[in-house]
Amino acid sequence: MLSKINRVWIAFALAVAIICLCGCAPDDIDISGYADQQIAIDGIDEDTVFVSIADMKALDCVTIKTESTSDKIGKVRATGPTLETVLAAKGADIKDIKKITFHGADDYEYSLKEDYIAEHDIILAFGIDKEPLDEEDAPCRIIIPESDSAYWLRMLDHINIEMK
Repeated sequence: MLSKINRVWIAFALAVAIICLCGCAPDDIDISGYADQQIAIDGIDEDTVFVSIADMKALDCVTIKTESTSDKIGKVRATGPTLETVLAAKGADIKDIKKITFHGADDYEYSLKEDYIAEHDIILAFGIDKEPLDEEDAPCRIIIPESDSAYWLRMLDHINIEMK
């Protein structure tokens, strides 16, 4: 028979396990409308590599609440893998990047240099506020917590990487 102390420890361990299994998972977002859309990544290999939104959802994802430093977007709850996670899945190390350029299907683009990349988390969000992205933002939106919303590119379709 288990002592009272052992029962308490077992109950505590079960509670921690339940929290880790249930409470730490990213929002279950229905990406079926754009799951097969792919983002092209140039600069990792000689050939262009691709990652689909379904591939991204299968990676380790984060869900973060953040706010842009400009008033254009405000507060969001973004879900998706980090850029570092996506690159690692494709065999690249974010520490080896000199410059990265994000391209949206609407022809909006911007570049970040290695010092900015090293200092900021970059989320490739496939969902916002527990919902799939709308048609104007899908298939993926860049979210850089606590940054200007000008960096929150929508309709991401291409990433160009310049390695060190």
